[in-house]
Amino acid sequence: MQNIAVRRLALATAVGVAILLPADGWSSDAHAQQAQQAPVTLAPSWSATFSEEVRLFAWRSNVVAGFPVHNGGKGAELYVPYGLQISGNPNDKFSVSIVGRGGWVKASQLTPGFSGSVATATDTTVSGTVTYLGLPGLLPFVSLQSNLPTGRSELFGSPANARMDPDLVDVATFGEGFNVGPSVGFILPASKSLIFTTSTGYTWRGPFHTEADATAPPPAVQTPTAINPGDDLTVTAAANFSAGAVSGNLTGTFTRETATSQFGSPILRAGDRYLASATLAYTWSPTIGATTLTASVAHANRNDVLDLVQAALVKEVQNTNSDVFRVGLQHLFPVGAWNVGPTGSVLIRDHNGYDATTLQFVPSKERWSAGLLAQYSPSPTVTFNARIENVWIHSAENPAIDDIAKFSVTAGGFVPAATVPAISGTGLQTSVGINVKM
Repeated sequence: MQNIAVRRLALATAVGVAILLPADGWSSDAHAQQAQQAPVTLAPSWSATFSEEVRLFAWRSNVVAGFPVHNGGKGAELYVPYGLQISGNPNDKFSVSIVGRGGWVKASQLTPGFSGSVATATDTTVSGTVTYLGLPGLLPFVSLQSNLPTGRSELFGSPANARMDPDLVDVATFGEGFNVGPSVGFILPASKSLIFTTSTGYTWRGPFHTEADATAPPPAVQTPTAINPGDDLTVTAAANFSAGAVSGNLTGTFTRETATSQFGSPILRAGDRYLASATLAYTWSPTIGATTLTASVAHANRNDVLDLVQAALVKEVQNTNSDVFRVGLQHLFPVGAWNVGPTGSVLIRDHNGYDATTLQFVPSKERWSAGLLAQYSPSPTVTFNARIENVWIHSAENPAIDDIAKFSVTAGGFVPAATVPAISGTGLQTSVGINVKM
């Protein structure tokens, strides 16, 4: 793989103000670097929390997909997520939690040959969980999650190029269909320092329309393509533990998906997916602070792809799904009202792979980052957060030769999946935020 000098700028800003009305605190987005929030009591047994952020990510490069780009390539995404949680205990036998999340996004890419922009609301998710508290030593629960199609799934012409690499931006696609997913599970407190949780859920993913593959032949104005994505069966198991200065979490998930159809005909069945993640924290002392290590690994088995000769789905000869490894490390030193310390992370995608959740073909890459974190609490009700990281990214320069040719579904254009351009270079990622508790 040739050495390529690339200039890339990445900027991510997060600014959030939360006016809160509850109890234990809640984070509105798993990708957000949000502080915990503690609100005011609405009633003796009920609480509500509202959270909002503003994030900006931008990049610049002179080499895209292994080729020099005249005047350079660049892109940016502005994302405003928000959420509301209502929780409480209607009586001493049940607890209830209802969560709604939504957002607005503007994404644009000005790379020659890949230019396009879009501004839209994102899809809205609503979930509810009821936990039964009447069994000693066991807490069974039922949940229902849904996706409301308030975003845009069809991006005809150049706006389709606003979809960017899901490893680099928060929002890679901007909408799909109506989904509904019930799940059941239980929480088992083995002791005060060890809690097990397990659940099983099934998600019915509704049909939606998208544009034809951006690499498909003319006409330039693409006709709508009817997609019915595969339904998901997901099994999750987790353990939370603490012992003195050590605390952590271990989580594993297994997902099996049914076939995805286009215009009513099966074209792809994504392989079984496995995800394992862990968090380990160690508090050295009140004066030295705490170190937190996070790690995850994701693997997917071979897909079933459409064979035109047999007119059926067959197991692909070589696994075209990639394995993804992530490791993060940070330490925060307490200094009066401040907590300050270093942070770093690495992401490795071992080869080009198809992302079943975004209908995108993603290039292999290594992504490294290193920087500083800071938290400042001038009062018990206000917390300021800041992050600055330098980012180094090296992607496969020519994914078309590397893997696309052997992936019949994407290569043949049967799935309306875009191949996001591979971008290598360095960048800067920053975030600032404020958290207000009332």
